[in-house]
Amino acid sequence: MEEFTVTPHEAGKRLDVVIAQRLPQFSRSRIQRMIAEGSVMLNGTSAAKRRTVATDDTISITDSFTAPLASVSPEPQNIPLTILYEDDHFLAVNKPAGLVVHPGNGNRDNTLVNALLYRDNALSDGFSRERPGIVHRLDKDTSGVLLVAKTNVVHHRLAQAFANRTVKKKYLGICIGVPGDPDGSIELSLDRNRREPVKRAVSSRGKQARTDFHLVRQRCGISIIRFAPHTGRTHQIRVHASAFGFPICTDTLYGGGKERILRIDPADRPFAYGIYKCFTRHALHASSITLDHPATNDSITIRAPLPDDFQDAVRLFADPALLPEIEES
Repeated sequence: MEEFTVTPHEAGKRLDVVIAQRLPQFSRSRIQRMIAEGSVMLNGTSAAKRRTVATDDTISITDSFTAPLASVSPEPQNIPLTILYEDDHFLAVNKPAGLVVHPGNGNRDNTLVNALLYRDNALSDGFSRERPGIVHRLDKDTSGVLLVAKTNVVHHRLAQAFANRTVKKKYLGICIGVPGDPDGSIELSLDRNRREPVKRAVSSRGKQARTDFHLVRQRCGISIIRFAPHTGRTHQIRVHASAFGFPICTDTLYGGGKERILRIDPADRPFAYGIYKCFTRHALHASSITLDHPATNDSITIRAPLPDDFQDAVRLFADPALLPEIEES
């Protein structure tokens, strides 16, 4: 059991804030779940996350939550994978929507990592024990291209390429709303949302983030937009699109829920609802990655075909040239 005493400096702060400062290895959302599930005791009794603490209060946390997840190695699981590219150095997976990339709090198995281990144990060590091969991530409900390193040398080179922003990523999003300009750049710093830790928010205190966008088509208040992020912040495209008035369709976390369609002209709503019904996840797809090969330095572009839900939505635009245009771009 983890146990500590509140200092005078910590007195008057919220319980979850004090724990987050004492245990920085855990996210605020995980700490709040610990409190909600009764795994945190304040002076021997459970307490709400917003409870303020006083000097000499005792905070106790059960071992099951303070034990690091990395102590448990992921197990191989027979989960189907679609491989877009592979050689002796790395591979590219077409991650389906709904598949979590690596084990974490609340997702101990049935992840992309489990599937990769079943397919092949020849993966880099990764950034931690539960992330072998994983160089970058996609949100659970974002589909598309994801790179996986096979050796530690290649993992380091790919990580450096991402850090140096030489890897060029393109995403396709279907949005509720239309940009004011067909092409533009969104530069808004992002930070963790202080009220809802699972979310990100625009904040002057956050990390710099930039997303370029290009309007591919628009009809009846719905847009097909090509996004090119220059940085890789958590939920970056989703937050930026929402902040500029065209949230990703069905992204209920950032204002893309069905109620957003009520802002569209009533005559255009039937089409918008038709698009909305195509998706059971947020409508964002990592369509391509362009990089210098980590072993040969040759430029290589890897594309992920549009998943079925995107194809269904694109067909509703009733433009025969649209689908081939999107898939070739």
